[in-house]
Amino acid sequence: MKSSLVVLLLVSLAGNAALAVFAFRRPAAAPTPTDRSAAIATSAPATSSTPAPAVANPPAPAPVDWQTLKPDANRHGLVANLRAAGLPPAVVRAVVNQMITDRLTGAGTDHLPFWKQNFGNPEYVAAQQQQSIQRREMLAELLGPDARPSASLDAATRERRFGSLSDEKIDQIENLTREYGELRTQLFAERKSGDGQNIMAAQAAVEQEQRAELATFLTPAELEQYEMRSSQSANRLMSSLRGVDVNEAEYAMLFHAQKTFDAADPLRAGVANSDAMIQRNAAQDVLNEQARAVLTDDRFYEYLKGADANYARTAQFAANHPSITPAMTYELTRIEREYQSTMMAASRGAPGGSPPSADRMAQLTAARKDYQDRINALLGPETAAAYAQRNRSGVIISSPAVRVGP
Repeated sequence: MKSSLVVLLLVSLAGNAALAVFAFRRPAAAPTPTDRSAAIATSAPATSSTPAPAVANPPAPAPVDWQTLKPDANRHGLVANLRAAGLPPAVVRAVVNQMITDRLTGAGTDHLPFWKQNFGNPEYVAAQQQQSIQRREMLAELLGPDARPSASLDAATRERRFGSLSDEKIDQIENLTREYGELRTQLFAERKSGDGQNIMAAQAAVEQEQRAELATFLTPAELEQYEMRSSQSANRLMSSLRGVDVNEAEYAMLFHAQKTFDAADPLRAGVANSDAMIQRNAAQDVLNEQARAVLTDDRFYEYLKGADANYARTAQFAANHPSITPAMTYELTRIEREYQSTMMAASRGAPGGSPPSADRMAQLTAARKDYQDRINALLGPETAAAYAQRNRSGVIISSPAVRVGP
């Protein structure tokens, strides 16, 4: 079944053909006075019984046939006809892209059963990447400069993602992004079961290498602007700012804080142990305080719901207890995180796997009592008891979901 785009295109081409027929018909000469007199005379009731000749119907427009993209088809002629019909470059590109899709669909993968047609299968990934290469080559052959990545961007998307960068630099960025994206997909497809930490470490290394290549053709100012718009740190910040209104200066300061946090986050490098969690907790507190210095009103607490998993979880509890203000929720989150770090540091395994010493057990007991006393002082005995009931299973360690896929 043809897509709606195809149907609309056929209707449009048919309409253009009809308009062309009328537009290129020779216009009648302007009537002379004698002609006007004759016209007036003929408008009188006819006395002759001879019937007037029938008015000829305009010729029907020639039918427009949909051409599929076959090896022996006149593909360049088709593109020329679409352009000659006055269709915008975006429409021409969409039509050609759809035709290429129709031709390439299933190429290299149709022999695979459906359960192997996914990006966890290296064979499927390789076939998809080969299709991508063929698509780019065919688009470049048929569309020329209109096939460049920069040519496919609308004005709003271009400004949002790239600012004032030139077409050449946008094309370089997009090509580089595609290459490293394919590498990430390949790494994910070739991963071994239970190898999540190594995959995260490899993904982090790929991200650093990509940034180094960007720095070879972007000036420092251009690279900073691009990263503020399109980097992973920017994407994380934009997600945290959902529902939070900030100006450009505030966004820039928050971005630099987020970028620093991401660079120091050991989880993104594939390190997941007690030391890594302690380090991340400390970095999260620093990030929160930096954001608090920028967002000096209640926007800060809305921001935390997206930026701090511990705060978001604590805020869910606070929503059922109106006496807990956002400021109290933030303080409760800090107490919780400090307690987590203290317990993890004190619970490290003793040398040789021996049980914790009496001194260490005393430290754990003292840390637990200090934590409970601070919670009681902040929330009051009744609400603190409800909070303890909620956390009955023990220490709650909320770590962010780290994406390891493509």
